[in-house]
Amino acid sequence: MNMKIAYAGFDLMQSALEALCRNNEVMKLFTCVVDGDFETNSGVIALARRYGFPYTTVHITPADVDALVESGCELLVSAGYYYRIPTDSRLPMVNIHPSLLPYGRGPWPMPLAILDSLPESGVTVHKTEERFDTGDILLQERFAIAPGETLESFMEKVNSLVPAMTDALTADFQRLWDNALPQGEGVYQPEPAPEDYVLSRDSDPGYADRVLRAFYGYYTLYTDGGQLFRIKKGSLSYEKSSGKQYAVSGAFIDVIEE
Repeated sequence: MNMKIAYAGFDLMQSALEALCRNNEVMKLFTCVVDGDFETNSGVIALARRYGFPYTTVHITPADVDALVESGCELLVSAGYYYRIPTDSRLPMVNIHPSLLPYGRGPWPMPLAILDSLPESGVTVHKTEERFDTGDILLQERFAIAPGETLESFMEKVNSLVPAMTDALTADFQRLWDNALPQGEGVYQPEPAPEDYVLSRDSDPGYADRVLRAFYGYYTLYTDGGQLFRIKKGSLSYEKSSGKQYAVSGAFIDVIEE
């Protein structure tokens, strides 16, 4: 089914917007102001330019929703959008969330899944409600979390599932919407900050490994002698090398990228 859709998000799950553009009429992109490092919006903006629909980095307002309804928009899809979206019964809204809801409510469940050594995670498409990540579930897919999973590889798995889920959503939207299932009880998890997981010479190597993988491609902090170092990509090693390393208890951090 070809639908008129608005999209809210940045490049984290760009694969959703790519799929929507292929099979639907995307009317507008609402993206976010980003840091330009781990979080970027250049990909979704490039899609807006390629397909010729407008975009903005200004927060969605009730007036924006009014305009979408008046222009015939049938669905708003969000994926990784920072800001609260004003819900409106006139416009169905769904969110694509990188966890198996109701577990993992919150803005950044991916690192927490790795820090908690969960055996699996997944992607959930759910109705947007006033409270974040609480709406009824339309679609959900699972994947195994590998022993050496990193934030980067985790998101590769997420984005491998999202296009087919997005296609399924628009192909059979009304049935999925009408038959969405309540989540049940869940816990909202605040965004983990790397400052809460600072490593040092005294850090347990198993813990250091989980932290490095959970924030891989974002950054981990390491403290030594009062100095604080930022590691964008690092891995645990038990051998001394000629490359840049930081010591932890009985092991080393190999610095791949700072």
